Amino acid sequence: MERPLYLRLRIAVVSAIAASLAVASAAHAAPKKATTTKSKLRRAPKTSGPLPWCAEEFETLPNGLCHIDGGQKEGRRTLVVFLHGAIAKDVDWQWLQERALARQAKQSKFEAIFARAPLGPSGFVWPGTASAQETSEEELIEGWAAARTFLEKRSGEAYDDVFLMGFSSGAYFVSSLALRGRGEFDGYATFAGGSAGWQSASNAVKKAPVYVGVCADDRQTASHSRAFGGALAARGWPNRVDEQKVGHMFSDVHVAHALTYLRSAHPPARLADAAADRRGGVTRASSAAR
Repeated sequence: MERPLYLRLRIAVVSAIAASLAVASAAHAAPKKATTTKSKLRRAPKTSGPLPWCAEEFETLPNGLCHIDGGQKEGRRTLVVFLHGAIAKDVDWQWLQERALARQAKQSKFEAIFARAPLGPSGFVWPGTASAQETSEEELIEGWAAARTFLEKRSGEAYDDVFLMGFSSGAYFVSSLALRGRGEFDGYATFAGGSAGWQSASNAVKKAPVYVGVCADDRQTASHSRAFGGALAARGWPNRVDEQKVGHMFSDVHVAHALTYLRSAHPPARLADAAADRRGGVTRASSAAR
């Protein structure tokens, strides 16, 4: 089972690297007048050696991951752990994805941890085989949890929602983590990727909702995403499959739809309790009136 998935991931990695330079500017953003920011997004990647993982406008957390703050919806705090697409070594392509995610975070009001894949011969790519997962998976999950804990301690408030999302190489890894019951998340989202070939964990009682963003114009991954959505449905997993006429990217519309779906599918406990209290108050008032 490893070999077919590995081949699919290699195809996705090539597509992701080829598309990385266009992600931020092509993700359904409205055209704007030429600005300094725009020229930064379109410049050729630097290849002079190791570069900071986080772009200068974003916070670098103590463990090296990036914190992107798009604000929060009133009364509800959402954190997205985002797994990027494949990124070559010693370039600044990750900054393009970070800036696209920052725009989307402002649009849908959430904070994000922009994670970092292990560095291999092809660049920064997420684990795609059982052996690669055994080598680095636990450390990755612990790193995301540590970043979340740091942010919650600093703000003094817990997040109501914590969603795991992935693009391209990151999407295949997210689908694997979701089906195997790895990590504690309130929902998942995949964009331009996903694999149905992973065995669901028999002890995974909690089946958190999964949003599957199908990039219909991407010949490399569209069929994989559709198959992943079909596998979720066959296994009784709450999900939404959403096709959009876009290429290999995590588009603004996909990310906005993902946040809307996952938030509606996961009412935070404190909000559910408040709603129950309101219903109880109405019931008590009605009884008193009678």
